[in-house]
Amino acid sequence: MQSASAHKVPGSTTVAGIDLSHYQSSVHWAAVAQAGFQYCFVKATEGRTSVDQSFARHWADAQDAGLIRGAYHFFRPRISPEAQAAVFLRTVKQLGPGDLPPVLDLEAPQDWTRIAPERRSELILAWLELVEHELKATPLLYLSPAFACDVLENPASLAGFRIWIAHYTSAESPTVPKPWAAWTFWQHCNARIAGISVPVDLNRFNGSLEDLKALSAGG
Repeated sequence: MQSASAHKVPGSTTVAGIDLSHYQSSVHWAAVAQAGFQYCFVKATEGRTSVDQSFARHWADAQDAGLIRGAYHFFRPRISPEAQAAVFLRTVKQLGPGDLPPVLDLEAPQDWTRIAPERRSELILAWLELVEHELKATPLLYLSPAFACDVLENPASLAGFRIWIAHYTSAESPTVPKPWAAWTFWQHCNARIAGISVPVDLNRFNGSLEDLKALSAGG
């Protein structure tokens, strides 16, 4: 097992967290919290109808263990963003005090090849605006530097949304693609930790614990 301190980014004020789905179906949340992880992002939905089978349990258990929690949706660009927003909103329902903003997970470049480049940001914005309106919280975008550049072509229309960067690197910070100037969360590696028997994605929040709480609903 590797401890939370083994994954601290040198020279940074950051807070450790994890993100998970049904692939990490069995979680000893008290052990995760004791290992120093302060928050988690949990997969809620994907596409039009798919609800992650472990979401409800992870969502409740993480809160019971004292972790700050957030929910994410895996976006499929060939499906109506309105339908995708609807399944996410039906599943998450509402954010409570201390919950992190919702996240739109953007990956799988092969799904975007038949979508015109100028249309891609429009689809993303449609989901973001619907979810923001209903949950009263501005969503974050999860994406890699390559996805931002090669698939989205560095869209200025998304610059107002915070980003959660997926970038596995030995550097002390991730690459931040244009049009963004800073990262909010950084998924930096996948490893085994106390409380979860299979590897899980590890993340850093760019700021202090108080900053993290201020980002959450009601903070």
